[in-house]
Amino acid sequence: MISLAEGCGKFFNDFYDFKDENKNCLVRVLDKFCKTGKKDDAFSVYFCFCEIYGVFGKGYDSMQKLLELLSDHEYHSGGLLTKHRDHYSHSVYVFALGLALYAADKKLGAAFGDAMEFLRLWGMTALFHDVGYPFQLAHEQIKRYTSDLWGEDNRDNPHVAYVNTEKFLSIPDGCGFGTYADNVNELFARSIAEKTGYDEKCVYEILHGKVASARFMDHAYFGAVMLFKQIAENTDNDPAVLDVLTAILMHNSFNKYDMKGKAVKLSVKNHPYAYLLMLCDDLQNWDRQAFGYTSKKDPLAWEINLELSEGKIGLEYVFDSLQMDIPGKSEPVANRNAVQLEEDAEGGCAFVRSITEFVEPHAEITAKAKEKKKDKQLHKYTSADNFVNLCDFAKAIHKCYRNAYGGKAFEELSLEFKLSNIEQAKSYAYKLELINCFYSDRELDYPALKEFTSGTEEEELKEKKDDLGFLAREEHLRWVREKLEAGWHYGTSYINPDGTEDRELRDRLKEHKDLVPYDALDLAEREKDALMIKNMIPFLYEQGHCIRIYRYRHGRKPDMEIAGIGHRILRGDREEYKRRVKAILKTYQRDYRLTLLSKFGYGADILIAECAAELGITLKAVLASDYEHFIGDMITDAAKHGVTLREEEILNMRHLLAQAVVCKTVSDKKNYWGEANVYMINKCQKVIAIWDGVETAEIASTGKPYNRGGTYHLIELARRKGLKDGKDIHIICDELPCAARKNSGRK
Repeated sequence: MISLAEGCGKFFNDFYDFKDENKNCLVRVLDKFCKTGKKDDAFSVYFCFCEIYGVFGKGYDSMQKLLELLSDHEYHSGGLLTKHRDHYSHSVYVFALGLALYAADKKLGAAFGDAMEFLRLWGMTALFHDVGYPFQLAHEQIKRYTSDLWGEDNRDNPHVAYVNTEKFLSIPDGCGFGTYADNVNELFARSIAEKTGYDEKCVYEILHGKVASARFMDHAYFGAVMLFKQIAENTDNDPAVLDVLTAILMHNSFNKYDMKGKAVKLSVKNHPYAYLLMLCDDLQNWDRQAFGYTSKKDPLAWEINLELSEGKIGLEYVFDSLQMDIPGKSEPVANRNAVQLEEDAEGGCAFVRSITEFVEPHAEITAKAKEKKKDKQLHKYTSADNFVNLCDFAKAIHKCYRNAYGGKAFEELSLEFKLSNIEQAKSYAYKLELINCFYSDRELDYPALKEFTSGTEEEELKEKKDDLGFLAREEHLRWVREKLEAGWHYGTSYINPDGTEDRELRDRLKEHKDLVPYDALDLAEREKDALMIKNMIPFLYEQGHCIRIYRYRHGRKPDMEIAGIGHRILRGDREEYKRRVKAILKTYQRDYRLTLLSKFGYGADILIAECAAELGITLKAVLASDYEHFIGDMITDAAKHGVTLREEEILNMRHLLAQAVVCKTVSDKKNYWGEANVYMINKCQKVIAIWDGVETAEIASTGKPYNRGGTYHLIELARRKGLKDGKDIHIICDELPCAARKNSGRK
């Protein structure tokens, strides 16, 4: 089975050439969302899609209010309802799942045609299919309130209905769709009738009655109408978009309730986009935040595994537990969402049958439940992100930078650089957590920060905090990782002989001189990072709803430093080593805020540091010489041991070092690695070593120190310090295949 990220990634790998920088941004942010499921990563997907396609007007601004209203309404109002789950992140999951299904089945892909046109139209369909939810939320809140007071079936209960809709449902003058119909309901009814064979008059009457229904207010209908208004007012007419709008209109109650008893099953033959939306909308039944009090009672699956191929859709919904412990009950209770996935007497499951009742699947669908304990949510923070408008924050961040250093207005930036400002805004909660702080719009009984502390070296020795300096390093690290993920590399070829920079050449080459450790930056570049940190407190207060930053009275997670050591020349399977190193790091990552100490020698040191970087663990470099000399020393040292480091390997070493939040030089004139090794072992609480098990002598026959700085010597230093094998010292055996081991004399 594969993950959703892998299934979605197959779509782009198979059908996209990665030559469009804007689409490359969309690929990256969608992959990130599939892996994290975070709301702010969902925002990046919406932002990229709107900026690229501008289907509802120019850029993200044309859809900003609709999307923010959806997010805000369900967060603040969803808890007042009996049943309600999130739709903001859900819609991005639906988008990704549709791409995965397209990529896995050639026949399904053929029904939609060109992959890039499918990407555009499916994105419009999936990402915006729930934007009408605020209409339904308002209706359901009053309905629940009156039902609680006077009974659910009381016909005299007041209800929400929408009036003054004549203009709302009209087709603007000059709109090409006006040649097909007199109003939106007529346009939709005609299109649906042509696709499904329904009676057009019957469909029109159903749509006409939706604005005043006392029983149910259909968000799908209002979403389709609102999107039509956006299209009619802001873009040229696109006939294919009518399929998008009617797909959105039909995805919720139309076939299930409005046409009950005479519904036509949707399929790839009669309405491909409506079919795929209904299918993916129902299948996306994992990792959805519950708001309604009934919705919270039976937890959903937290993860999905997929088995996709021609004619087959296999889904494995992963639950934290298939049973629930209920306070006051002696026996656990079955999770009803998991029960729906159990095979029954009919040879299937109720969950799949509830879907195939309304769609004619293009492939066999199977679904099952699996129990797997969910890791602690490592990327969930206390800071209340529901008050943070990421787009406005990003614009404010860039405006501040521009005032200080010049440059283009936010609207003139490339999509990649707009996203860079957004990523900076998204990092606020994470950064604050690192210094045991959080933000909130509430008046709380915690110490509030007016500015970040800035400590001198002397003050640091007295254990006073330097929050400003610490967070400036973290900001540089965030920027480095962002650039590397976007395909940038270290280089200086864009710098002119007079020291000026050719920015256009830099951006075209994706080359930057500052992809180096923070400690190797010049003062002017460090000040840019410090400026961003200084502005966090006023930005949150001004751009949020008077948001304040508070400090916890106690630390959130204890700190732990781990030293990564091992041989220069590795004989075993590198991928197996990485798997085992990551398993060790993940074990500690659950309960500690980790830092990996590395002296960055080629071989095991680099491999372990790569594992830490890939897991988002803080890196600290302890180098035996200053940065540029160290790079040269590693090239020379490798050559002495018969290894020629390729340009690519040297560049990778630079990029990995650039991700070190601290780059400390600890030199030793007698033994190159000596003092750096001692420093690491003295600082660490745990050791990960890739070692062949050979216990080399520490004293030569002459009585002089021998083999100092080798892997065994470091392990012995750790043992003498009191660290225990297995508990504190984790040894991964670097073994040769048997035949080679006999010839080498290594254990």
